[in-house]
Amino acid sequence: MKNAVKMCSLALLLIGMASSANAQFRQSVYLNGILPTGGFAKDVSSSQTDVPLEITEIGKDAALGIGASYRVSYRFDVGVGEVAPLVEASLFWNMIGSDWREKYGDKDYTTPTYFNVPILVGVSYFYDELWQDITPFGEFGIGADWLKITREGKKADESNGTLYYAYKGDIAMAWMIGAGAMFGRHVSVGLYYYGLGKHYVDYTDKTIDKNAKAKDYQEHRETGQEKRQERSVGELALRIGFHF
Repeated sequence: MKNAVKMCSLALLLIGMASSANAQFRQSVYLNGILPTGGFAKDVSSSQTDVPLEITEIGKDAALGIGASYRVSYRFDVGVGEVAPLVEASLFWNMIGSDWREKYGDKDYTTPTYFNVPILVGVSYFYDELWQDITPFGEFGIGADWLKITREGKKADESNGTLYYAYKGDIAMAWMIGAGAMFGRHVSVGLYYYGLGKHYVDYTDKTIDKNAKAKDYQEHRETGQEKRQERSVGELALRIGFHF
């Protein structure tokens, strides 16, 4: 965890340095279509038939999502192609699967969604010797990802009691690898994989189960009757980039 925080701090520092000297740096904006992988995409257990999912099954069954990224980089010639150190921050958003969204809607419960915020430092390599207006590239990055799962349930339900679950955000080491092509100087298309790390899902003290008060439920959780869950999070991304 400490290493992940240090990586985030380093990335933010480099972004600030780049902003103060942006005349030397290229800026890029990406639109991302994302496909979840790993435990993040795993089906909810067949024994789970109702909502809310609670801690044992939340963080699974993520649907196709969208995202956006901002990057600063500096390209320089190395004789055979070009190299570009980079700093990138992204926001990825996935809903839960449609079958579960319908179940939440039927009960008028708040539907959970998933946010990932990876901040990465890395390097790109461009080989511009093949075609005049098409430049293939490959790149790699490493850093940290923050996973946030939004609340689920409802604070007041006269028929079933109160079912309201709030989850802690968690930071983990992350990495990405990608390849694609530049078309001219200002547009690129690439396919990437983001390994967003092993995250731990846990309740916050705002969680309320049935008619218990939040404090009572927190004390119940701390006895060990409820244990945090591990989720392996990944995203396969198709990215369109705009470079300035």
